[in-house]
Amino acid sequence: MESAELRRQCHRRVRGLIRSIGLPDPWDINDFIDRLERHRGRPIDLCAVQWAPGESSGAWRARHDHDVIAFCANTTSVHQDAIILHEVAHMIAEHRGRCVLSEEEAQRRAPDLAPAAFAHLLDRVNLPGEEQEAELTARLILARIARDRPAVRGTSSLAREVEAVFG
Repeated sequence: MESAELRRQCHRRVRGLIRSIGLPDPWDINDFIDRLERHRGRPIDLCAVQWAPGESSGAWRARHDHDVIAFCANTTSVHQDAIILHEVAHMIAEHRGRCVLSEEEAQRRAPDLAPAAFAHLLDRVNLPGEEQEAELTARLILARIARDRPAVRGTSSLAREVEAVFG
């Protein structure tokens, strides 16, 4: 269960981020990431990777000169946005987690990429509080997207899919 203090902290973080970079209108995850890159002064590479059921669906890794967000390629675009925003939440909260993915497993999951590039990317173990914070932050951003786009509510697939994913 999330604490009142965690909710307040996540709300403050989301308000500050949106005040700083705004939300694209119409919503577009790539435009949002472009804004975040300019705000942070660091490139962010989005990397779609095939996932199997039961595997984690996304990951973020801070490299020395850029960030990489891996996300599930074989799902809906709304789910991809939610995954990417969850990883953005880890990024803006400066979570670190603990890496557990071997080079062999990275090669299996992303055969077109050098294993060393993914060895510590795809399966990080985050502290339970970090996961809770990232999920809440992502849900708050998605709620702002839906709230600030009245034409989207109730009629578009985005609104229906967000409702189906997050209830």
